[in-house]
Amino acid sequence: MQTAQPPKPHPLYDIIILGASGFTGKYVVKEALKFLNTPSSPLKTLAVAGRSREKLVKTLQWAAHPSSPPNDVSVITADTTDPPSLSSLCNQTKLLLNCVGPYRIHGEPVVAACASSGCDYLDITGEPEFMEEMEVKYHEKAMETGSLIVSACGFDSIPAEMGVMFNTRQWVAPAVPNHVTAYVSLESDKRIVGNFATYESAVLGVANMDKLQQLRRSRPKKPRPVVSDHSTFLFVVDILAFHGRGILVPEADMMLGHPDLFKPLLQTMMIAVALE
Repeated sequence: MQTAQPPKPHPLYDIIILGASGFTGKYVVKEALKFLNTPSSPLKTLAVAGRSREKLVKTLQWAAHPSSPPNDVSVITADTTDPPSLSSLCNQTKLLLNCVGPYRIHGEPVVAACASSGCDYLDITGEPEFMEEMEVKYHEKAMETGSLIVSACGFDSIPAEMGVMFNTRQWVAPAVPNHVTAYVSLESDKRIVGNFATYESAVLGVANMDKLQQLRRSRPKKPRPVVSDHSTFLFVVDILAFHGRGILVPEADMMLGHPDLFKPLLQTMMIAVALE
C-alpha cells in the first residue's frame, strides 16, 4: 500500500527571480520592486537568486536607487549546474522567473526542477529549439504536478503577439490576415548595444537549425485548424532597423524556410558587429 505524500508547504515567496544580477535580470528586479507590496499588486513576497550573493546584493541596491533596497527581499544563492539548489528554489516559490541564458545551455535544469516540484516557470527566451524540446521532455511531468511552463515572455515575443492580436481584430469576419510584418525602431541618445548572451543565443540558434528541423520532424503531426477558403496562413516576420536599413531578423525559425536568403544577412551582421 502506498503511503500518502505529505502536503507541500505553502511557498515563502510569490516570485523568485533567478539570474537576477545578469544583464536582463537586474531590469526585471527593478520593475518588480515597483510593484512589491503596492496596494493594487498581488506581488507581496519576492526573492532574488543567482550564483553570487555579493552581486545580488549590489543588484538590489542598483534597482532600488535612490531609495534603500527593501529589507523583505531575500537573497538566495543557486546555480543551474547544481540541481539541489534549484529544487530548493522551487520548493520556496509559487513562480520561478528564469533570466539565465542562453537557455539551450542553462535552461533545462531549471525547467526540470519546476516540472518536478509543481511550481510555475516563466522565462524570456526566444530560442525555438529550447522551447519545443522542453515541451517534448517535460509536458507529461508538468501536467502531473500542475506546473505551468511558460516561455517566450521577452521583448521580441510579447509585443509581436500583441501586435498580431490587434491586427487580426481589425478585420471583419470571415476575412483574416495571411501575413503580418512587425517593425522595430530603436531610438536612443546613447549608443545602442546588445548583450553577449543574446548574441550568443542567436548564433547558437542559427548554428543548430538542423537540430530544430529534426525535432519537428520527429514529433507527431498535429491537425491544422480549419480556415475559410479566403485565407491561407498567418505568417509573422520580424523586421529590425540595422545600420540604417530594414532587414529580416535572422532567427532559426525563419532560416529553416529561407536559408539562402538569411545566411548572407547573418554574415553581414557578424562582420558589422566585429567592425563596431
